[in-house]
Amino acid sequence: MKNSVGQKLKASVLIPCRNEAGHIESCLDNIYGFDAPADGFEVIVIDGMSTDGTRDMYTTLQTKYPGLTVLDNPQKTVPHGMNLGIMQARGEYIVRADVRCVHPKNYLTELIGLMEQTGADNAGGVLVPAGVTYTQQSIALAYKSPIAMGGALRDRGDFIGETDAVYGGCFKKSRLIEVGLYDERMIRNQDDELSFRLRKNGGKVIQSGRIKIQYFPRKTFKQLFKQFLQYGYWKVFVLEKHPRQASWRHYMPALLVAGFGVLGCVGLFSNYAAACFFLYTGGYLVALAAEALRIALKHEMKFWSGIAASIFCIHTGFGTGFLFGLANRFLNFKSSWFESLSR
Repeated sequence: MKNSVGQKLKASVLIPCRNEAGHIESCLDNIYGFDAPADGFEVIVIDGMSTDGTRDMYTTLQTKYPGLTVLDNPQKTVPHGMNLGIMQARGEYIVRADVRCVHPKNYLTELIGLMEQTGADNAGGVLVPAGVTYTQQSIALAYKSPIAMGGALRDRGDFIGETDAVYGGCFKKSRLIEVGLYDERMIRNQDDELSFRLRKNGGKVIQSGRIKIQYFPRKTFKQLFKQFLQYGYWKVFVLEKHPRQASWRHYMPALLVAGFGVLGCVGLFSNYAAACFFLYTGGYLVALAAEALRIALKHEMKFWSGIAASIFCIHTGFGTGFLFGLANRFLNFKSSWFESLSR
């Protein structure tokens, strides 16, 4: 792989990372196994001041992979880390990769080819969820549901065409600089916001169903709830900045959670409202159970309850976060639950 100091390269693979001692080496093994595009590629890890021993591993990893660059990310956020990496990068193309994903061997060459064939400003593949534990497998199956908030995670066959946003992304460095890089205020949803900004400025976001990336979801329902709590919270800020991106699917989980809250509270003082609360909640849970059963019947019945719990966490997490995001416009509070990493 061509990677001499100061040399212009075809691509730079950027990996934002924090506290990934158990995964960083296998991630780099995966990425350094990529088919190299003409003119080669480099790998840049942007570390958010890890405290679990990840940082102690970099010396050994740089011996194993002499071209590896490691940058410090004192702000510990993904958008800031990505911007640090972009400005350091020597590649014509910027490709984001995540530590806990397994990318195909032809990942770089396929993405760059897709960019050059379509003239896209951002190109990506589809995430294929997988799991090891029961909970993780249940979450992976829940993402197959059209009513879950995992649209980007559902396999779309060989679909190739325009979409709203894609996993990770492949961009021309010059184009990223032109539109102002990542918005560092977006602790979450920074990929969505950047993709919308590119499209707003006349660009295209292209997804290829032939590029499949294996993705390992959260390991516990609590982690899943917190993940989508943050997604919902920060989605409010994205929509405030780009109102035209709004869709009914962004508001439905918030309306669901608001319905639980309003009917539950009023139901303490009114028998009619209490009956409405039980009908409302029961109807939702029946629909949820039926959808979980539909998916479980295609795989294994033992995952029925796990799939239902996963979709419930996705809906209520996103909806609760969205409501807090709306409230924050008036109360201006800060909470680490909405800003800290949720792994």
